[in-house]
Amino acid sequence: MQSLSHLRHKKFLLGDYKPALRSGAQMAAMISSAIWCFGCAGAGGGSGPPPPPPPSIQVSVSPAAGTVLLGATQSFSATVTNATDTSVSWSVNGIAGGSAQTGTISSQGLYTAPADLPANASIQISATSHQDPTKSGRAAVTLASDILVSLTPGAASVELGALQIFQAGFSSSGHPDPTIRWSISGAACPNSCGTVDSNGNYTAPQILPTSPSVTITATSAADSSKHSSATIRVISTFLLQLAAPGTVQPGVTAALVATLTPAANSKPSAVLNWSLSGTGCNGNACGILTVTTTQSAGGGSIANNANYTAPIVVPQPNTVTVTVTPLADPSKKVQATITIPSAAGISLSPLTATLAANHRITLAVTENGVSGSLNWTVNGVSGGNSIFGMICAVGSNPCQTVTSSGATQVDYVAPGAIPAPNPFSVAVTLAGNPVVNAATQITVINHVLVSVQPSTVTLPPLGVQGFTAAVLGSSNQSVTWQIRGAGCGTSGACGVINPVGAYTAPSTPPTPAQLQVVAISQDDASQSGTASITITSGASILSLHPASVYAGGLDGFTLLVDGSGFTPTIPGPGSVLVIAGTARITNCGDSNSCTAPVNAADVAQIANVTVQVQNPNRTFSNSVTLVVAAPNSGEDIVTLTSSTPSASGKDITVVEPTTAGEDTTATNLDLEVAALGLFVTASNTCNLAGNPVQLLRPASGSAAADICLFSQAGFDTSMTYSISGPGDVTVIAKQPAGLGIIHLTLQIPATAAPGARTLFIQNNNLDRTAASGVLEIQ
Repeated sequence: MQSLSHLRHKKFLLGDYKPALRSGAQMAAMISSAIWCFGCAGAGGGSGPPPPPPPSIQVSVSPAAGTVLLGATQSFSATVTNATDTSVSWSVNGIAGGSAQTGTISSQGLYTAPADLPANASIQISATSHQDPTKSGRAAVTLASDILVSLTPGAASVELGALQIFQAGFSSSGHPDPTIRWSISGAACPNSCGTVDSNGNYTAPQILPTSPSVTITATSAADSSKHSSATIRVISTFLLQLAAPGTVQPGVTAALVATLTPAANSKPSAVLNWSLSGTGCNGNACGILTVTTTQSAGGGSIANNANYTAPIVVPQPNTVTVTVTPLADPSKKVQATITIPSAAGISLSPLTATLAANHRITLAVTENGVSGSLNWTVNGVSGGNSIFGMICAVGSNPCQTVTSSGATQVDYVAPGAIPAPNPFSVAVTLAGNPVVNAATQITVINHVLVSVQPSTVTLPPLGVQGFTAAVLGSSNQSVTWQIRGAGCGTSGACGVINPVGAYTAPSTPPTPAQLQVVAISQDDASQSGTASITITSGASILSLHPASVYAGGLDGFTLLVDGSGFTPTIPGPGSVLVIAGTARITNCGDSNSCTAPVNAADVAQIANVTVQVQNPNRTFSNSVTLVVAAPNSGEDIVTLTSSTPSASGKDITVVEPTTAGEDTTATNLDLEVAALGLFVTASNTCNLAGNPVQLLRPASGSAAADICLFSQAGFDTSMTYSISGPGDVTVIAKQPAGLGIIHLTLQIPATAAPGARTLFIQNNNLDRTAASGVLEIQ
């Protein structure tokens, strides 16, 4: 049976039956008649052609194509035909509403381009019919960028270690991502061309690179093809000066000062390399040069002090050259020539001195083949004055002025204010012979200056660092040490430092983890120097147990690692020890210690075995070395007498016992002989005692002697036992006696040397112990 709609349609097509229905009965009769008639037609009674399908829904988008700048908008409209519901849904590249990467579109068709240019700049906008989702219209969008990036300044010359600020200009008609990414490039990059931060602040390297040209580039994050570059030339204009005496008497020690003065707002490397040479000498024959301290000289300058001791034997020619080469720029090296006279004369020490106002120093004259009264001047003024300081009798207070004296020592007292010129000279002249003279260069500073070395340190929790302080301008080098920092509110929170400058970091880093070690001058408590410390929070190894072993051990052992920042094994996952590049089964009892096995193969050869801790977050600790050293090739005897109180070429290599040779509760060796005595073979008994065991030599031939020894950990036959001496007393048998006792049979010849002997014991790990003097051959 066909539906009424079909009947109604067919009835319309016939066009010749248009009754006027006047009642429900008439309507029912007509429908019945129509059904019957169309049923007959379907059976071959004949009818008109089938009706055409209704027109399909069509969707079009306007505009059909366009170009949109990054971050800009474009309105699109959709026209839907042949549909009763003309609403549509919008999408970008198949994503409803779009995305941040390709742009977004509103329900009204307003498209907003992305802020950053995607890899594919061709975008498709789609409008899909709500009535028939299979019908949609499309528009093609090309994303465009009109970004302009500029850079100010366009070129710059930057001193070593100095900061140069670059600013990037950014413009666009759209609304792109304004972020700028900074980078530097050049032949010296990446390690030696400086750094640039995310704000365009460029910091030049502290050491002048071989190729000093660097390019800094500002690149648009929205469109990496848009960028601007500037050329940087790293320059070096610091000043290096070397103050050295022109003459140093044989065997006399003189002070040398190299002063590096940086250019304004720069920070070149302060490392200075000293060397000594001479055409008539080499090595110590030219003298001895020792670098002492590096400290601030005021005004940003850095003073590097050294002592030069002239040789006793004057070289020929009798001059040496001191060269100071700055690491920052080796082309700026400075030199000084020192003459070592062989003729009679006088010398004055120290040759240079830096004093704070009103401070004093003792000057000493060394006479070489001359004697007589000495005349003293300060900057040409006899005895000095209040402007340049005074020459005083040693220890006199108030000053007893000295202009001429036979004494070879005087005190120089600096003035209360910095004079001009500064530095100047204090001179001494042999009375009656002004050709024989010497001088000391004096520099006066306003107050003492305290410097602390090292100046910057990064330490793990419980790490130890020694600091030294130098007080410039005073003979009193004593300081008081303090620790300061924002996180140091409670006692010990920032660690502790002892009176000699040894600092120990806390077990837990403070917050913040930065602090300062302060050295306060005991000469002038208003003056101090500081060093910066950063306490790390990651895993850090402080020590290994053992840290060194002999190569060739046959047994493995357990390595104990002490440190901080480890993750305990329980509840896990815990830290893992990586030994020689291989992760080992590890047990970390707490955050400060872990253990793992070391195999015999790990220490079979002479090497440095790397050890690291890897935490569960896959970060690594510092790398430390387990030293595998060559075993001693034999025994040696060092004989000292009153005529030869020292011996050279007798270096001793000592390694630590492995955990196979060490108690877990103490540092005593498991190999330690707790007791020793005679072994009675007839009754198979051991008579342990604490006194040396006396062994008798036979009248002729050789005899056997049986001894027994005991250790709490137990001795066994795998160990090696030997007796000190020329090899005349030997171990010929070893047997276990139970309870950790070993029974040794010794062979003693009649020719054995009398006296005390030492018993040596060694296990398979090459751990060794010695029971000194426990045997006495009689």
